[in-house]
Amino acid sequence: MDWMYPVLMVCFGAFCFQIFAVFRKQAALLQPTVEQLENSRSNVERQIQEAEQAAEESLRRIEALKQELGSLNEQRMALQEQVNAKEMVEIGAGEFVMGDDEGARDEMPQRSVLLNAFLIDKYPVTNQEYKMFVDVAGHRRPPQWTSGTYQLDQAEHPVTNISFNDAKAYCDWVGKRLPTEAEWEKSARGTVGQTYPWGDAFRKDNVNSSNDYGGTTPIDQFPGGNSPYGVIDMCGNVMEWCEDWYYDEYYEAAPRDNPEGPPGGQYRVIRGGFYAGNKADVRCAARHWAPEANMQDHIGFRCAQSPDD
Repeated sequence: MDWMYPVLMVCFGAFCFQIFAVFRKQAALLQPTVEQLENSRSNVERQIQEAEQAAEESLRRIEALKQELGSLNEQRMALQEQVNAKEMVEIGAGEFVMGDDEGARDEMPQRSVLLNAFLIDKYPVTNQEYKMFVDVAGHRRPPQWTSGTYQLDQAEHPVTNISFNDAKAYCDWVGKRLPTEAEWEKSARGTVGQTYPWGDAFRKDNVNSSNDYGGTTPIDQFPGGNSPYGVIDMCGNVMEWCEDWYYDEYYEAAPRDNPEGPPGGQYRVIRGGFYAGNKADVRCAARHWAPEANMQDHIGFRCAQSPDD
Protein backbone atom coordinates (compact mmCIF):
# COMPACT_ATOMS: atom_id res chain seq x y z
CA MET A 1 0.00 0.00 0.00
CA ASP A 2 3.02 2.22 0.19
CA TRP A 3 2.61 3.02 -3.47
CA MET A 4 -0.81 4.71 -2.90
CA TYR A 5 0.53 7.70 -1.05
CA PRO A 6 2.73 8.92 -3.89
CA VAL A 7 -0.09 8.27 -6.34
CA LEU A 8 -2.50 10.30 -4.25
CA MET A 9 0.00 13.10 -3.96
CA VAL A 10 0.49 13.14 -7.68
CA CYS A 11 -3.28 13.18 -8.25
CA PHE A 12 -3.77 15.95 -5.70
CA GLY A 13 -1.02 17.97 -7.28
CA ALA A 14 -2.54 17.53 -10.70
CA PHE A 15 -5.94 18.60 -9.34
CA CYS A 16 -4.46 21.71 -7.72
CA PHE A 17 -2.62 22.55 -10.90
CA GLN A 18 -5.86 22.23 -12.86
CA ILE A 19 -7.65 24.54 -10.43
CA PHE A 20 -4.82 27.05 -10.61
CA ALA A 21 -4.87 26.89 -14.39
CA VAL A 22 -8.61 27.58 -14.45
CA PHE A 23 -8.16 30.49 -12.04
CA ARG A 24 -5.38 31.93 -14.15
CA LYS A 25 -7.53 31.64 -17.22
CA GLN A 26 -10.54 33.33 -15.56
CA ALA A 27 -8.32 36.04 -14.07
CA ALA A 28 -6.87 36.68 -17.49
CA LEU A 29 -10.38 37.07 -18.86
CA LEU A 30 -11.55 39.39 -16.02
CA GLN A 31 -8.50 41.62 -15.94
CA PRO A 32 -9.43 43.77 -18.99
CA THR A 33 -12.97 44.22 -17.62
CA VAL A 34 -11.64 45.36 -14.24
CA GLU A 35 -9.28 47.77 -15.94
CA GLN A 36 -12.12 49.12 -18.11
CA LEU A 37 -14.32 49.67 -15.06
CA GLU A 38 -11.51 51.43 -13.23
CA ASN A 39 -10.88 53.66 -16.24
CA SER A 40 -14.61 54.40 -16.55
CA ARG A 41 -14.81 55.26 -12.86
CA SER A 42 -11.85 57.60 -13.21
CA ASN A 43 -13.43 59.24 -16.26
CA VAL A 44 -16.73 59.75 -14.45
CA GLU A 45 -14.96 61.27 -11.45
CA ARG A 46 -13.07 63.60 -13.78
CA GLN A 47 -16.28 64.59 -15.58
CA ILE A 48 -18.00 65.26 -12.27
CA GLN A 49 -15.13 67.49 -11.19
CA GLU A 50 -15.19 69.35 -14.51
CA ALA A 51 -18.98 69.73 -14.32
CA GLU A 52 -18.77 71.07 -10.76
CA GLN A 53 -16.13 73.59 -11.84
CA ALA A 54 -18.27 74.63 -14.82
CA ALA A 55 -21.34 74.95 -12.57
CA GLU A 56 -19.44 77.16 -10.14
CA GLU A 57 -18.27 79.33 -13.02
CA SER A 58 -21.85 79.52 -14.38
CA LEU A 59 -23.18 80.55 -10.97
CA ARG A 60 -20.54 83.26 -10.71
CA ARG A 61 -21.45 84.43 -14.21
CA ILE A 62 -25.18 84.43 -13.41
CA GLU A 63 -24.57 86.47 -10.25
CA ALA A 64 -22.45 88.96 -12.18
CA LEU A 65 -25.16 89.29 -14.86
CA LYS A 66 -27.83 89.81 -12.20
CA GLN A 67 -25.81 92.63 -10.70
CA GLU A 68 -25.30 94.15 -14.13
CA LEU A 69 -29.02 93.85 -14.88
CA GLY A 70 -29.90 95.52 -11.59
CA SER A 71 -27.55 98.39 -12.38
CA LEU A 72 -28.99 98.78 -15.88
CA ASN A 73 -32.55 98.78 -14.52
CA GLU A 74 -31.64 101.49 -12.03
CA GLN A 75 -30.12 103.60 -14.80
CA ARG A 76 -33.16 103.00 -17.04
CA MET A 77 -35.60 103.98 -14.31
CA ALA A 78 -33.63 107.15 -13.55
CA LEU A 79 -33.70 108.18 -17.21
CA GLN A 80 -37.29 107.10 -17.65
CA GLU A 81 -38.46 109.30 -14.80
CA GLN A 82 -37.05 112.26 -16.67
CA VAL A 83 -38.39 111.28 -20.10
CA ASN A 84 -41.80 109.96 -19.08
CA ALA A 85 -42.62 112.07 -16.04
CA LYS A 86 -46.12 111.45 -14.71
CA GLU A 87 -47.66 113.57 -12.01
CA MET A 88 -48.95 111.57 -9.07
CA VAL A 89 -51.20 112.54 -6.18
CA GLU A 90 -50.50 111.35 -2.65
CA ILE A 91 -53.49 109.94 -0.81
CA GLY A 92 -52.91 110.01 2.93
CA ALA A 93 -53.47 107.08 5.25
CA GLY A 94 -56.84 106.89 6.95
CA GLU A 95 -60.47 105.82 6.73
CA PHE A 96 -62.99 106.43 3.99
CA VAL A 97 -66.52 105.33 3.21
CA MET A 98 -66.62 102.57 0.58
CA GLY A 99 -69.66 101.09 -1.15
CA ASP A 100 -73.25 102.25 -1.46
CA ASP A 101 -76.26 100.74 0.32
CA GLU A 102 -78.52 102.33 -2.31
CA GLY A 103 -76.50 101.03 -5.24
CA ALA A 104 -76.23 97.61 -6.84
CA ARG A 105 -76.09 94.48 -4.68
CA ASP A 106 -72.35 94.07 -5.16
CA GLU A 107 -71.76 97.55 -3.65
CA MET A 108 -73.26 96.51 -0.31
CA PRO A 109 -72.74 96.89 2.53
CA GLN A 110 -71.41 100.39 2.67
CA ARG A 111 -68.63 100.37 5.25
CA SER A 112 -65.62 102.20 6.63
CA VAL A 113 -62.30 101.06 5.17
CA LEU A 114 -58.83 101.94 6.42
CA LEU A 115 -56.01 102.30 3.87
CA ASN A 116 -52.31 102.96 4.15
CA ALA A 117 -50.97 105.98 2.28
CA PHE A 118 -50.39 105.56 -1.44
CA LEU A 119 -49.80 107.50 -4.65
CA ILE A 120 -51.99 107.44 -7.74
CA ASP A 121 -51.55 108.96 -11.21
CA LYS A 122 -53.33 112.28 -11.50
CA TYR A 123 -54.48 111.32 -15.02
CA PRO A 124 -55.14 108.07 -16.88
CA VAL A 125 -52.29 106.78 -19.05
CA THR A 126 -52.54 108.42 -22.47
CA ASN A 127 -51.89 107.18 -25.98
CA GLN A 128 -48.73 109.29 -26.13
CA GLU A 129 -47.35 107.80 -22.91
CA TYR A 130 -48.26 104.26 -23.88
CA LYS A 131 -46.55 104.64 -27.28
CA MET A 132 -43.23 105.25 -25.57
CA PHE A 133 -43.67 101.95 -23.75
CA VAL A 134 -44.55 100.18 -27.01
CA ASP A 135 -41.60 101.67 -28.87
CA VAL A 136 -38.97 101.12 -26.18
CA ALA A 137 -40.11 97.83 -24.67
CA GLY A 138 -41.37 96.25 -27.90
CA HIS A 139 -44.76 95.55 -26.35
CA ARG A 140 -47.72 94.92 -28.64
CA ARG A 141 -49.66 97.93 -29.87
CA PRO A 142 -53.36 98.47 -29.22
CA PRO A 143 -55.18 96.88 -32.18
CA GLN A 144 -56.88 100.11 -33.29
CA TRP A 145 -53.57 101.90 -33.89
CA THR A 146 -52.77 102.16 -37.58
CA SER A 147 -49.27 102.50 -39.07
CA GLY A 148 -47.88 101.79 -35.64
CA THR A 149 -49.40 104.71 -33.82
CA TYR A 150 -52.57 106.43 -32.59
CA GLN A 151 -54.49 109.13 -34.45
CA LEU A 152 -52.55 112.36 -34.08
CA ASP A 153 -55.46 114.21 -32.50
CA GLN A 154 -55.74 111.58 -29.74
CA ALA A 155 -52.32 111.92 -28.11
CA GLU A 156 -53.90 113.16 -24.86
CA HIS A 157 -56.82 110.71 -24.92
CA PRO A 158 -56.62 107.75 -22.55
CA VAL A 159 -55.14 104.66 -24.17
CA THR A 160 -57.77 101.94 -24.71
CA ASN A 161 -58.04 98.37 -25.97
CA ILE A 162 -55.62 97.44 -23.22
CA SER A 163 -55.87 94.05 -21.53
CA PHE A 164 -55.25 93.61 -17.81
CA ASN A 165 -51.82 92.11 -18.53
CA ASP A 166 -50.97 94.95 -20.91
CA ALA A 167 -51.76 97.43 -18.14
CA LYS A 168 -49.70 95.41 -15.65
CA ALA A 169 -46.76 95.30 -18.05
CA TYR A 170 -46.81 99.08 -18.44
CA CYS A 171 -47.01 99.58 -14.67
CA ASP A 172 -44.03 97.27 -14.17
CA TRP A 173 -42.12 99.16 -16.85
CA VAL A 174 -42.53 102.49 -15.05
CA GLY A 175 -41.90 100.96 -11.62
CA LYS A 176 -45.47 101.22 -10.42
CA ARG A 177 -48.54 98.97 -10.09
CA LEU A 178 -52.28 98.99 -10.63
CA PRO A 179 -54.39 100.45 -7.81
CA THR A 180 -56.48 98.20 -5.65
CA GLU A 181 -60.23 98.66 -5.94
CA ALA A 182 -60.31 100.34 -2.53
CA GLU A 183 -57.46 102.70 -3.46
CA TRP A 184 -59.24 103.64 -6.66
CA GLU A 185 -62.52 104.40 -4.88
CA LYS A 186 -60.90 106.50 -2.16
CA SER A 187 -59.00 108.48 -4.81
CA ALA A 188 -62.27 109.11 -6.66
CA ARG A 189 -64.67 110.07 -3.86
CA GLY A 190 -62.63 111.20 -0.91
CA THR A 191 -63.40 110.14 2.65
CA VAL A 192 -67.08 110.93 3.23
CA GLY A 193 -68.72 108.69 0.64
CA GLN A 194 -70.01 111.24 -1.86
CA THR A 195 -71.64 109.83 -4.99
CA TYR A 196 -69.45 111.48 -7.64
CA PRO A 197 -65.96 112.94 -7.46
CA TRP A 198 -67.42 116.46 -7.22
CA GLY A 199 -70.38 115.72 -4.91
CA ASP A 200 -73.72 113.94 -4.72
CA ALA A 201 -75.57 115.59 -7.62
CA PHE A 202 -74.91 114.40 -11.17
CA ARG A 203 -73.54 117.16 -13.40
CA LYS A 204 -73.17 116.23 -17.05
CA ASP A 205 -70.68 119.05 -17.69
CA ASN A 206 -68.26 117.40 -15.26
CA VAL A 207 -67.98 114.04 -16.96
CA ASN A 208 -67.78 112.33 -20.37
CA SER A 209 -70.80 110.03 -20.23
CA SER A 210 -74.15 109.25 -21.87
CA ASN A 211 -72.38 109.19 -25.27
CA ASP A 212 -72.51 112.97 -25.35
CA TYR A 213 -69.14 113.13 -27.14
CA GLY A 214 -69.27 109.92 -29.18
CA GLY A 215 -66.10 108.47 -27.71
CA THR A 216 -63.11 109.30 -25.56
CA THR A 217 -61.99 112.85 -24.82
CA PRO A 218 -58.68 114.38 -23.67
CA ILE A 219 -57.87 113.54 -20.06
CA ASP A 220 -57.99 117.17 -18.88
CA GLN A 221 -61.25 118.22 -20.55
CA PHE A 222 -63.42 118.08 -17.41
CA PRO A 223 -61.69 119.94 -14.55
CA GLY A 224 -65.04 120.23 -12.78
CA GLY A 225 -64.95 116.46 -12.34
CA ASN A 226 -61.80 116.46 -10.19
CA SER A 227 -61.92 114.36 -7.03
CA PRO A 228 -61.48 115.91 -3.56
CA TYR A 229 -57.79 114.98 -3.87
CA GLY A 230 -57.44 116.59 -7.28
CA VAL A 231 -57.33 113.31 -9.19
CA ILE A 232 -58.71 113.91 -12.69
CA ASP A 233 -60.98 111.96 -15.05
CA MET A 234 -61.83 109.24 -12.53
CA CYS A 235 -65.43 108.79 -13.67
CA GLY A 236 -66.55 108.61 -17.28
CA ASN A 237 -64.35 108.73 -20.38
CA VAL A 238 -62.89 105.21 -19.88
CA MET A 239 -63.15 102.50 -17.28
CA GLU A 240 -59.91 101.64 -15.51
CA TRP A 241 -58.35 98.29 -14.57
CA CYS A 242 -57.80 97.58 -10.88
CA GLU A 243 -55.60 94.89 -9.36
CA ASP A 244 -58.42 93.02 -7.57
CA TRP A 245 -60.24 89.92 -8.67
CA TYR A 246 -63.98 90.58 -8.82
CA TYR A 247 -66.49 88.81 -6.57
CA ASP A 248 -70.01 90.18 -6.19
CA GLU A 249 -70.26 89.32 -2.47
CA TYR A 250 -66.75 90.32 -1.50
CA TYR A 251 -67.79 93.37 0.52
CA GLU A 252 -69.71 91.17 2.96
CA ALA A 253 -66.54 89.50 4.21
CA ALA A 254 -63.79 91.92 3.12
CA PRO A 255 -61.29 93.03 5.77
CA ARG A 256 -61.55 96.56 7.04
CA ASP A 257 -57.84 97.28 6.66
CA ASN A 258 -56.29 97.48 3.18
CA PRO A 259 -58.63 95.08 1.35
CA GLU A 260 -57.02 93.58 -1.77
CA GLY A 261 -59.89 91.54 -3.18
CA PRO A 262 -60.46 87.78 -3.16
CA PRO A 263 -57.53 85.41 -3.82
CA GLY A 264 -58.76 84.42 -7.28
CA GLY A 265 -61.62 84.57 -9.73
CA GLN A 266 -62.72 84.75 -13.36
CA TYR A 267 -62.81 88.53 -13.75
CA ARG A 268 -60.81 91.59 -12.73
CA VAL A 269 -62.37 94.75 -11.34
CA ILE A 270 -62.71 97.75 -13.62
CA ARG A 271 -63.90 101.08 -12.26
CA GLY A 272 -65.11 104.50 -13.29
CA GLY A 273 -67.77 104.02 -15.95
CA PHE A 274 -67.12 105.19 -19.51
CA TYR A 275 -68.17 107.63 -22.22
CA ALA A 276 -71.43 105.82 -23.04
CA GLY A 277 -72.41 104.98 -19.44
CA ASN A 278 -75.36 106.55 -17.70
CA LYS A 279 -75.22 108.53 -14.47
CA ALA A 280 -75.50 105.37 -12.37
CA ASP A 281 -72.57 103.76 -14.20
CA VAL A 282 -70.20 106.64 -13.48
CA ARG A 283 -70.81 106.77 -9.72
CA CYS A 284 -67.66 106.34 -7.63
CA ALA A 285 -69.05 103.24 -5.93
CA ALA A 286 -70.22 101.49 -9.11
CA ARG A 287 -68.40 98.20 -9.70
CA HIS A 288 -67.70 96.67 -13.11
CA TRP A 289 -65.69 93.66 -14.19
CA ALA A 290 -64.06 92.03 -17.22
CA PRO A 291 -61.90 89.00 -18.08
CA GLU A 292 -58.16 89.70 -17.96
CA ALA A 293 -57.83 89.30 -21.74
CA ASN A 294 -60.64 91.75 -22.48
CA MET A 295 -59.59 94.57 -24.83
CA GLN A 296 -62.24 97.19 -25.56
CA ASP A 297 -62.30 100.81 -26.65
CA HIS A 298 -63.73 101.95 -23.32
CA ILE A 299 -61.18 100.34 -20.95
CA GLY A 300 -57.91 102.02 -19.97
CA PHE A 301 -55.96 102.38 -16.72
CA ARG A 302 -53.83 104.51 -14.45
CA CYS A 303 -50.99 103.51 -12.14
CA ALA A 304 -50.54 103.59 -8.37
CA GLN A 305 -47.52 103.31 -6.12
CA SER A 306 -46.72 102.69 -2.48
CA PRO A 307 -44.69 105.51 -0.88
CA ASP A 308 -41.65 103.28 -0.26
CA ASP A 309 -41.49 101.87 -3.83
